[in-house]
Amino acid sequence: MGVGVVDPILPEIGHQLGATPTQVELLFTTYLGVMAVMTLFAGNIGARLGRRRVALIGLGLIAAFALACGLSGSIPALALFRGGWGLGSALFTPTALVLLLALIGHAEKAIMRYEAAIGLGMSMGPLLGGLLGSHSWRFPFFGAAALMLLALASVATLVRVPEAREPVRPVSDVFRAYRQPAFLAVGLTGLLYYFGFFLLLGYTPLFLHLSTLGLGLTFFGWGLLLGLGSTVLAERLLHALPASRVVLGALAGLTALFFLIGFAPVTVPVKVTFVILSGTLFGLMNATLTTLSVEVSHMPRATATSAYNFLRWLGAALAPVSSGLIAEHLGAPVPYAFGAAAVALAVVITALAARGIDAARASDPHVH
Repeated sequence: MGVGVVDPILPEIGHQLGATPTQVELLFTTYLGVMAVMTLFAGNIGARLGRRRVALIGLGLIAAFALACGLSGSIPALALFRGGWGLGSALFTPTALVLLLALIGHAEKAIMRYEAAIGLGMSMGPLLGGLLGSHSWRFPFFGAAALMLLALASVATLVRVPEAREPVRPVSDVFRAYRQPAFLAVGLTGLLYYFGFFLLLGYTPLFLHLSTLGLGLTFFGWGLLLGLGSTVLAERLLHALPASRVVLGALAGLTALFFLIGFAPVTVPVKVTFVILSGTLFGLMNATLTTLSVEVSHMPRATATSAYNFLRWLGAALAPVSSGLIAEHLGAPVPYAFGAAAVALAVVITALAARGIDAARASDPHVH
């Protein structure tokens, strides 16, 4: 919810603070850039302090910086506080997955629940942001802070995970994970795919020119289909087809949708429909890539998670600010051409590595 709550208020922030699209997109880029760098260290921090404690620290940081965002009065201050928010998310998000893996044991089941929660949050966040943001752009930040405090209290009182002692591994172990060709292919696919994901999430509110509530409703529908794609659809397809084929089909569909959203000569309501429908394929990709990231690597799961998250959040961080610059210099629809090119390149990488990815997944003892 914390990611999506900001989405509908981006145009209003730009209007109220007199910011260009590129400056507004900094609110996503600083958040995602800090996440990318800090995920390199999240595994070791969790090993030193304990996963549950790190999750609580992360939630506390998000609450504090969300409150600071709501109280700030300039784009530089907002961007700085969003970076702090990204630090909290970098501690919490991968740690939450490792905790779920420990609680459930079965990787695919844990990831389906993880992605279901993300899908639900991605749908409710923009709706909350649209409802609160129609009164003031500050209110969604206050709402996010309250939600994070509720989450902190819930984890503190309800989550009990036996903390196994883990060795503190050098950060170089994260980069060693990329020596495995199948895992590197999954990571590079994640980098390119998340460039497209956050280009759509971060830039589309500026492109559609809808009201704050209209954007909230649009991404509410998108988030519902995101959750459906990452759970029911992903579970069925991953049991029926090789994972590489699922990725190839979803990426091909997203390539077409990027072109339709940006360049199809249709009305805004039709483009909104394309945006909402894309949620199904985005959800399918989220669940499939996260599953592959822990199943094709021979490294410990915490290390594999850090290595995958570094690449995917790096791709995500590049998308918002670059889309703003591209739109200002080349035209409003052009960022979608770059999004289509990124996911099309991911199709090529996955196709070349398909056999190795499926073989590595089949050899993982947790798959079946």
